[in-house]
Amino acid sequence: MQKYDADGSWWRSLDKPKPYAFAFLILLGLLLEFIVHFQLRIAVVYTHFYYLIIVVAGLWYGRKAIHIALLFGALHIADAYLTMGIISPDSLVRACMFVIVAVVVSHIAEQMNCYRDQLVSQNRELLEINTQLESSQKAFEIANKKLNLLSSITRHDIKNQLMALLGFIELSKRKFTDTEMMHFIEREDVIAHAIQRQIEFTKNYENIGVHAPTWQDIGVQVKALQTHLPSGEIEVSVTIEGLEIFADPLLEKVFENLIDNSRRHGERVRHISLSSMQHEQDSLVIVYEDDGVGVPEAEKERIFEKGFGKNTGLGLFLTREILAITGLTIRESGVHGKGARFEILVPKGKFRSTQPATVPK
Repeated sequence: MQKYDADGSWWRSLDKPKPYAFAFLILLGLLLEFIVHFQLRIAVVYTHFYYLIIVVAGLWYGRKAIHIALLFGALHIADAYLTMGIISPDSLVRACMFVIVAVVVSHIAEQMNCYRDQLVSQNRELLEINTQLESSQKAFEIANKKLNLLSSITRHDIKNQLMALLGFIELSKRKFTDTEMMHFIEREDVIAHAIQRQIEFTKNYENIGVHAPTWQDIGVQVKALQTHLPSGEIEVSVTIEGLEIFADPLLEKVFENLIDNSRRHGERVRHISLSSMQHEQDSLVIVYEDDGVGVPEAEKERIFEKGFGKNTGLGLFLTREILAITGLTIRESGVHGKGARFEILVPKGKFRSTQPATVPK
C-alpha cells in the first residue's frame, strides 16, 4: 500500500509511538501544572498543552489515552483545590473535557488503524492475485506459442499432403475418360480445394487477438486491396480519407473478405463503394456497398454464421470475429435485388480523424 510521506513535516513525529518523547511530554505537562498553575496561579493557558498530550496519546495508544486524561484531570482538580481551597466547577469541566477528547481521539485513531489494516490486507491480497495473474499470463503465452507452433507444423504437413492429393486428382482427370468416374473425380477435386481453403482459414483465425490492436487508416487499406483486383473487373470507390479506427491488425482481412464475398456471390457486381457517416451517441458507421444481387432477408444474419454459404462459409464469420476484438460490430442492411450493404459500427473512442478539418458526414 502506498504511504503518504510528509517529508520535512513535523507530522512525521506522529507516524508511530515514541515512548521517550511521550514520557518527556508528560513530565513537561506535570512541570507546567506545578509552575504555572500551582505557583503562578494561572489556570487557563497551560491546560491547552494537555490537549496536545492527550491527542498524541490517543493517536499512539488508543483507549489508553483515557488514563492519561484522567491523570491530568485529577491533577488539575487537585491543584485547583490546593490553590483556592475548593473544587471549582471550572476545574471539573476542564477535567471532563480532557476525558472526552481522549475518548473521541482514541475512537477515531482505532477506526483509522482498523481501516488501514483492512487496506493493507486487501492490498496484500491484490498483490498475490496480481502475481498469480502474471504467472497465469506467462503460462498462457507459452502454451499459446506452443499451440500455434503445433498448429503451424500440422497445417504445413496437411498442405503438403493436399498438394500431393490435388496432383493425383489432376493426373486422374487426364487418365480416365469414363463419364461416371470423372464425376467422382471432380467431386473429389471440389472437396480437396474446400479443405485447402479451410486450412488457410485456420491460419488467419489463429492470429486473431494475438497481436495488440492498432490504429489503422481505412482508406489506405481498401485502396491497397484494389491492386489485387483484375483490371476492369470491378470499380472500387473510396470516399474515406484521414480516418483511422482502432482494431485488430487483421482488419485488412475484413475488407478483403467483403470484396471476395461480392465477387463470389454478387453475380453481377461492377461497382463497390466505401464511405462513412456519423451515427447516434458519437459513434461512426463505415458503409460497404456493392451493386450485385444482394442478400435475401432470411439470410442477413445467417451469413455471419460459421459454415453458412456456398464455399467454406468462414469469410464473414472471420470478419465478425476480427471486428469484435475491439468492440466493433457488423450487419447487412441492403435490399435484396439492389445490392449488398454492410454497416460496420465503430463506437466512440475507437475512431479518430488524422485530418482535423475533415469531419465525416
